[in-house]
Amino acid sequence: MSAITTSQFKTEDRWERAVPVFGFPVVTRFFLVLMALTLVALVLTGYRELAGLGPVSGMNDAFGWGIWKTFNVMVLTALGSGAFAVGIAAWVFRRKKLHALMRMALLTSFLAYASGLLLLGIDAGRPWNFYWIVFPWKWNMHSPLAEVAICMSIYAMIPLAVENLPPVLERLWYFDSRLRPGVEKMEKHLHSVFPYVIALAYLLPGMHQSSLGALMLLAGERVHPLWQSPFLPLLYVWAACFMSFGCVAGCTMLCCLVWKRAMDMDVLDEAARITCGLIYGWAALRLLDIAFREQLGTAFHFDRFAGVFWLEMLMIVGGGYLLQRSVRTHERDKMFMGYVLSSVGGMIYRFSPTTLAFRPNPQALYFPATIEVLVSLGFIAMGVAGFLFAVKKFAILPGPLYLWHDMASYFRFRRPYIRWTGYFKYGFFGEDEELTNNPHE
Repeated sequence: MSAITTSQFKTEDRWERAVPVFGFPVVTRFFLVLMALTLVALVLTGYRELAGLGPVSGMNDAFGWGIWKTFNVMVLTALGSGAFAVGIAAWVFRRKKLHALMRMALLTSFLAYASGLLLLGIDAGRPWNFYWIVFPWKWNMHSPLAEVAICMSIYAMIPLAVENLPPVLERLWYFDSRLRPGVEKMEKHLHSVFPYVIALAYLLPGMHQSSLGALMLLAGERVHPLWQSPFLPLLYVWAACFMSFGCVAGCTMLCCLVWKRAMDMDVLDEAARITCGLIYGWAALRLLDIAFREQLGTAFHFDRFAGVFWLEMLMIVGGGYLLQRSVRTHERDKMFMGYVLSSVGGMIYRFSPTTLAFRPNPQALYFPATIEVLVSLGFIAMGVAGFLFAVKKFAILPGPLYLWHDMASYFRFRRPYIRWTGYFKYGFFGEDEELTNNPHE
């Protein structure tokens, strides 16, 4: 990822449409390892349902939540908020270049929320009572966690699921001519309901991400004052925004590197500028909040809380600095490291109020049991495996238009019945060009 200048940007490297990762097998050694971890997690989940939470977790009376809630829900759903954050930037603030990243944002969001929801159900002390969710008149309207579970469920099952349908319909249209009339009818219906779906997609994540922060307000003094703040709901949503930008853009860069795809630096620079602004704004608000609450001195105590605080801030702000510098110098390695640092720092911040900075009593201690860790890793592995399958089967990863033509040439003798033009009427990348215009043929 060497430094380049603006004059070196190649027009043919512009991301013009999404293209599947063709020519690479879905089942690889890494994919099999991921599936093995998933299988182990599923077996241990069955054991957890039979044995209960006590034998399989490190939870106790002081720490009633384990990493399935505090990490897989609190942290990973923040990384998976790309559909919310990138969508608002692209559609509301009209940053049109970011449309190229929307399918990546939608896929990563769906997978993160799906795995988080599954673990939320596994972590429930009495999972057999989950059926009450279908009876709204029985809901506990005073519970922030109930609001989180309800909003997450609706968000994952309706907006995210519907918004991820276009790549699936596109593949069906291309690969089976018998399905084309049905696909076209479904596409028209989807186009008519999309405004309502998108409205839900903006409303629901903002509600439950802020409720995750509001949940920790109820903990009062048990959360260390460096984290306990009346602005915690806003800080949680704000952190989810810059973390999800880092997840979407960083994953896209990593995919381009692994599968040797061109990087559109205009799009990546736009994402880096927005992420950098979000980071600096978030850091300023947090420091001002701590100062006005007269807690700034606690940040300089020689204890683990001050150490975690400065680790978070240095990683997040340091990542923002690298992103700002990469926009000026177009150094891709610094841009990628900026996304990694700021996202990891944000992960630590989202994890701290529930675990690292949570002080129920001086003697209380929580450390996850081996089974907890294996189940958590297994469901993360399931999400990664789902991502690898999706990008190789569906048009998710952005690429230049010539890459679409190269894919058509790749399949020409393998599946000659595939028609590679004419599908996109409502897509983000416009109409397909005729294959006769392919300069690479």
